[in-house]
Amino acid sequence: MNKESLTSLSFIIELLNPPMKHQNINIHELFLEFKDIYTNCNKVTDTITELSRINKDNQEINKLIIQNDKIVVMNNFTTNTIESFWKRAGYVIEKTVLCLNIPLFFFRQYTLRFTASPLKEKDSRVFLGNVVCGLNDNNLKPFSRPIHGFGLRIVLPPLPNEQNEYNIRIESLLSEMGKIFLENQARFLAPLQLQGKYLDNIKAEINKTDKFLKDNVCDFLEQYNK
Repeated sequence: MNKESLTSLSFIIELLNPPMKHQNINIHELFLEFKDIYTNCNKVTDTITELSRINKDNQEINKLIIQNDKIVVMNNFTTNTIESFWKRAGYVIEKTVLCLNIPLFFFRQYTLRFTASPLKEKDSRVFLGNVVCGLNDNNLKPFSRPIHGFGLRIVLPPLPNEQNEYNIRIESLLSEMGKIFLENQARFLAPLQLQGKYLDNIKAEINKTDKFLKDNVCDFLEQYNK
């Protein structure tokens, strides 16, 4: 795999809080606060509100989803770096916590998605199926049809001194077979009180999720470049 070809695709932060009933006036206050970030406010159900903005030029999507027990900040189809995403996401989280008076997050889930290219192979299915997994045409004969997509899922559990888990997806990108789709979905399981510099903890967890994908996952794939 060519680590230099890593390209951002999607960043999602999900923060689970105790069940709460949010007042419409507070949601409206947030929409006014974020008028330069989100252009639409949609009451999906009685318990779910979406603030969103879609860039019509490149179809980039920014959303803040507010539920009774969770807030979600996402940036899909993006070319942003994780640093530029955080500048906006950190501000959105801080203001949302303050306005809705959220006391803690039970756990945090971060989903980071990137694309990359194989270093030598032009087809990501060949790289993942034949090179990484050691399959050949005979192994695939039982399917009796061509392989359109191929991938791996790797689940890494928490450690005694590290209460976070990683769910890794490594797949051929269906829309462009020359590229690999990479995803790290990390869960940090220790409750986080929303006091003091709690945003520093969230940022550190995002950085750790990002680093594991860019270092550990990519190092795993680079073994097969020889």
